[in-house]
Formats: sequence, C-alpha cells, structure tokens
Amino acid sequence: MKVTDALDGALSTLVEKPAAVLPAYFVGYGAGTAARTIPLVGLVLAYLLLLVQGRLAPVEEALAATDFDALAEATDDPATADPAALPTEQLDEALAGLVTPGVVAVLGLSILLGLAVWILVGAAFHAGQIHTVYAALEGRTPVESGVTGAIRDTKSFVGLRVLEYGLLFVASLVYGLVVFVASAVYAADQGIGLFVAVGAALLAPVWLLSLLVIAAAFVFAPQAVVVDRGGAIEGLKRSVGFLRRRPGAFAVYVVIAIGISAAIGGATALLSVLGVSNVVSVLSLLFVTPFLHLLKTAIYAEGERIDTRPLLSDKGRGVRARLRDGWEKSTGSLWSFAVSTTGLALTAASLALFGLGTLGGYLAVGGFAIGTGEIADPAAVFGAVPLDIFVMIAVNNWLVALGQTFAGLALGIPTAVNLLFNGAVVGIVAGISSDLLVVAALVVPHGIVEIPALAVSGAIGLHLGHVGWRRFRGTIDDAALAAEIRTAFWVMVGLALVFVVASFVEAFLTPRIAGWLL
Repeated sequence: MKVTDALDGALSTLVEKPAAVLPAYFVGYGAGTAARTIPLVGLVLAYLLLLVQGRLAPVEEALAATDFDALAEATDDPATADPAALPTEQLDEALAGLVTPGVVAVLGLSILLGLAVWILVGAAFHAGQIHTVYAALEGRTPVESGVTGAIRDTKSFVGLRVLEYGLLFVASLVYGLVVFVASAVYAADQGIGLFVAVGAALLAPVWLLSLLVIAAAFVFAPQAVVVDRGGAIEGLKRSVGFLRRRPGAFAVYVVIAIGISAAIGGATALLSVLGVSNVVSVLSLLFVTPFLHLLKTAIYAEGERIDTRPLLSDKGRGVRARLRDGWEKSTGSLWSFAVSTTGLALTAASLALFGLGTLGGYLAVGGFAIGTGEIADPAAVFGAVPLDIFVMIAVNNWLVALGQTFAGLALGIPTAVNLLFNGAVVGIVAGISSDLLVVAALVVPHGIVEIPALAVSGAIGLHLGHVGWRRFRGTIDDAALAAEIRTAFWVMVGLALVFVVASFVEAFLTPRIAGWLL
C-alpha cells in the first residue's frame, strides 16, 4: 500500500467512525490509573506504619510550634524572619524521623509493583488498541476484536516492552561503564586519562545511534505481532524485515510522526502560555495516538488485507448529523445507566467510598491544622474572567474520571482506590483548614454537580470490574465485554458535558457564591 493511501485510510477511518476506534484509547488511558493504585496503597501503608510507631507526633508538635503567618512574612521579606516562630531544627528532626527502613521498603516495593502493573496492563491495553485499529481498517468489529486480541497477545506485547527497554538499558549501561572507567583513569593519571576521556566522548554519537537503531527496530513490532499473529521475537524480526524491505515507507512514517510531535510540542507551548496546557492530553487521546496507530498498521499491512469502505459507508452524512447522533447516543447511555438498578446501586457505593476517603483524609491530618489564611475577596480568587481555569478544571476532572472508569477493568480495584484517594484529598483540604465554613463555601457549589458525576464514573468502573471478573471466569464472552466497553465509552462522552457544567460553576460561580457568604 502506498503511504498516501495508508494516510487517507487512517484519517478517514478516524474522522468518519471515531466511535469504532476511540473506546480502545479510553480503555488505554486507564493504564496509568491502574499502575498508580499500588503506590497509593503503599503510601497509605507507610502512613499507618508511621502512625503505629508514633513518628507522626513530633511532626505535629513542630507544626503546632510554627507561626505560619510569620513564615509567610519571612518568605516575602527574609530580613523580618522571627527565629522563634520558625522551629526549623525541630521540624527537620521530626521529618527526618519519618524516613525509616520500613517506610522506605514499603514505598520502594509499592513503586516496583506499580511499575510491573504498568508494564502488564499497558501491554494488554496496547495490544487491544492495535487489534482495534486493524479491525477498523479491515471493516470488522473493532472493539470486540480489541478485546479478543488483548487477551491473546498480552504476553507478546509484554515481551516486546521488556525486549525494547532491556536493550535500551544495556546499551546505556555499557556506555555508562565506559564513561565511569574513563573518569577513573582520568582521576588516576590525567595524561592518559585525557585520551581515554576523548575516546569516551567520541563514542557518545555511537551510543546515541545505537539507541535510535533499537527504537527503529521496534517501530512496527506491535503491528507485526497483530497482523502476522506472531510472538514477541517473531514480531521484532518481521519489524526489522519490513524496515529493510520498505525503508521509504518507514522514513515517511517517521517524518509524519516527528511532524505531529513537533506540532503537539508547539501547541503545548502555546496552550501553556494561555494556561490550558492539559488540553494537549485530550488531543493526544482523541486524535494523535489513534491516528499514528492507524497509519502504522495500514502501512505495515501493505494493503492486501485493508478495506476501509465498509466503515465509510456514511461518508456523505454531514458533520452536524453525526454530532447529533453522538449527542443522543451519549446522553441516552448516561441516563440509562444512571437510572438503572445497577447504576443507582453502584453510584451509591461510589459515593460511600468517596465519603469514606473524605473522612479518612480529614482524620489523618486532623492534628496538623495550619489554617487556610484569610481570603480578602473570594469572588476574585480566579480572576475576573477565568476562562483558563474553567478549561483546565474541566479537562482535568474528565481525565481523572476517565482513568478511574476504565482502570476498573482490573477487577474494579483501581476504581475503588481512586475514589478513596479523591475523597481523601477533599478530607485533607478540610483537615488542614482552620475554618470549615471557608472550605464548604469553596467546595459545595460545584461539588453538588462534580461529585455525583465522579461517582457515576466510579459506578461505571466498578461495573466494568464485575464484567471483567465474569470474563476472567469465562461466564461471558468477548462480545459481551466489548458491548460493556462501548456503553462505558458513551457514558464517559456524556459525562464530559456534566464536568464542563461543574467546571463552569467552580470557575465562575463558586467564588462569587463564597464572596456572598464569607
């Protein structure tokens, strides 16, 4: 297949039938949330360990002896600092007491386990994504193919990740040893060491070239595993063979990928200036990543198996008609789930988990109240026209909900932990404040919209956990799991509007309401 044909097929598939492809990328976004679950649990265990050992009491005493108003003044003008109000030595000793072998072991182990989960879950979700786009290009059922492919090829995709990261690590380790030896020789004898150091410096381009060669060898390996139904080693061999057979296609793909990356970098810089940099995450999720996967898969398959016409049968329909259909589908799915018996029960469970987390966070820092300080004008806390804050909050809240929903496929555990964590954040904010009325005034107005939306997304995640467990036990098939993923996709599209409303209230109305009350 010509690269131009592959480019047209990839773009047309994504534009004309986004709902055929994007569910796999919504699922993939949950990998990060699933991986963070274990470190979060490790953090809680470390806290409980310190609590049992009595090591938090000295921190509480040091904070109680700290005059935070004086600290704020000292930050503005160090010359005015009052040493008696800033017990830095006492606080330093108390904080040093938190670093114990047990805490280090718990946190270190949780991070390592989280990394292992990230590799495993990320590989499974990546396999599902490539199978989804390949099925979309072929005109088959994408989401169901993604589920089947993820179950079948997770081991191969884990193998690809381990191989790639392992080779990159070995290459870097070898060059690092060369630099270490050169440094040691130079320290022992600067005359000889100078030549050795120059030699090590000259090897730097070789090291960088080796990294590029390794990365290039793996570019089409996922596609090779999916299209040719091979394992990790076979996929790598076929990827290298494709590079040798069609270097021009590889070069064009790299140029396109670099161009898109540069455009994303420019957009990130521009949006950062505007204060809405997290919009780039949505652009990557909805367009960049699926488009590059579609393009790579179409190029690798070389055309004999690709036929996008079944997916493009409604190409003549207008954008407005497709948007209207999507709106009706998303709002209908959201409403149907929210009012169903399952939806109501799981939403109540999500609210209970969130409330439990809030209580836990409040009690955890109850002795560390430092006060929020007075807010002179709550109505102006975000500025006169906080469009940037509105966008940032809307995007962030929806992405958090998206991650907690689809991470629920891992038996619902990440969803439950995420609900507890988000509740704990609210509880901690309330716990460190000396004025709960201020907290309530700045949380309740938008919280009455945002928290139920977060609970519904949690309910979907818990439901997916139950469905995932049933698939694991073999009581349902791939088609049933795929149908639930599609439903969750449309519910999350519908919840996007709810989070937009909640963010509008938070950015524009909450400060004004707080200004009236405080």
